[in-house]
Amino acid sequence: MLHALEFTAAEAAFVLREPVKTVRKALDDGPVRGKLVAKAGGRVRMIAWTDLVFLYAVRSLRDELTPKARGEFYSALKRRPTDGTNEVRFGRLSVAIDDFKAEAETRARELNDLAEKVEFRADGEAVLKGGSIEVYRISALAEGGLSVDDICADFASLTRDGVSVATNYAAAYPKSGRPFPRTTSKRALRGAGLEALDEASNGDADAR
Repeated sequence: MLHALEFTAAEAAFVLREPVKTVRKALDDGPVRGKLVAKAGGRVRMIAWTDLVFLYAVRSLRDELTPKARGEFYSALKRRPTDGTNEVRFGRLSVAIDDFKAEAETRARELNDLAEKVEFRADGEAVLKGGSIEVYRISALAEGGLSVDDICADFASLTRDGVSVATNYAAAYPKSGRPFPRTTSKRALRGAGLEALDEASNGDADAR
């Protein structure tokens, strides 16, 4: 159930369609603070479903609510469950939250669908489901400036949808540790003027 879930800043950024640094700043500025939860690799700040709905609403209402009103809105929202609430009243104001809840739910389900398109190898590396292509390798290539078509050209079994899954997954679930290179070995050889070596290597691989 979505309303029982908690979200990292990166997951919230995916739902909100905002850069993760924008979400982290919103959490630093308050009133949403989140809580620290122990996870592999350290402690991670998590926020609840109500917090996510609040951030969704405030993003749309940022020019209409003063900092004080935002704090009052948040307090009123936290006092009652969002699944049974259509309108939140605070002071002399009220905010209809149905649309904000619906949009957040749609994006949260997309986040869940995204996770279902990825699986993990025995070494813990995330790969696209049904294949062996590392998710974070594809994301690194996209971050390095390669177009979707260029990335697909270097991976015979990769589709445009696969690139989209990889880049979105990597954004929602950032990888810790050593990053993947932002170019492929094929392109590195070509960039160094070693096309013949690249072709020979391909020929050797085909022969095997």
